[in-house]
Amino acid sequence: MKPLPILLLTTTAGFAVAIGETPDDGHDHAAQTASCCGGDSTTIRSSYLIPVLPEAAQDVTGTVKGNVLFGGKERPKIEPLEISAKAAEGCTADGQSVDDTNWSVIIAKGGGIKNAVVQLDVEGAENKELTEPIVLDQAQCRYDPHVLLIPAGATVEYLNSDSVSHNVHTYSLKNTPFNRTIGAGGKDRQKLDKPEAIEAKCDIHPWMNCWLYVTDKPFTTTTGADGTFTIEGVPAGTHKATIWHERLGKARAEVTVAEDGSSAALEVKLSGKKTSGRRRRR
Repeated sequence: MKPLPILLLTTTAGFAVAIGETPDDGHDHAAQTASCCGGDSTTIRSSYLIPVLPEAAQDVTGTVKGNVLFGGKERPKIEPLEISAKAAEGCTADGQSVDDTNWSVIIAKGGGIKNAVVQLDVEGAENKELTEPIVLDQAQCRYDPHVLLIPAGATVEYLNSDSVSHNVHTYSLKNTPFNRTIGAGGKDRQKLDKPEAIEAKCDIHPWMNCWLYVTDKPFTTTTGADGTFTIEGVPAGTHKATIWHERLGKARAEVTVAEDGSSAALEVKLSGKKTSGRRRRR
């Protein structure tokens, strides 16, 4: 099987790119428990996608693996988030400060890009319907995880575990925007029916943001701290792939799972070049 071509990816206009290296301790918020990053001991999940395949497509399945790498000539200077002590009052316990790590673009020493979304378009595959809402917590004045994969039609519960108020403000094109204040210990809900990538921010604490990636493609995942990804249970055939990143744009490729379940690894390089794009509704 011939290896798939390397793709270059361009950015969406209007966003500054802040690129940092993964810390040496390998800390991955999406894979840690909430006791690490605020909240209770419940494991923080980055995906709520559960594939349901037609019976005919279940005979042969394989595992698709790959890597999303930075392919630009020079990595821009790392810029931490601007968080003043006054603005962060009440966010953390006395003597502690809010994590000012800029999660918008994180690149490991080997070039792997964290939090890129890899989505496969598998014919006939559907998301399993969820019976409970998906919880997105606001803890220590940060959203965690930074990119959350949500099945289209699911309900998201915006939880505030902090002792200060937050204002959840989503910027969407296809779903109804959400803009409500949630008091300390409170919560609110929103149903997201249409696939799109939605940025959520806090108007009270402007450094807070995350992305709600709503999709009807269940074979979707995010890259880890080293830029690698794994998608299991993919049926045999050739499937279109979309690679998305909040600051580095979008690319397309194809992935083939052979009749014996084997698949060539996919490698995509994102260049960080800027092109025109659309602004999300407020």
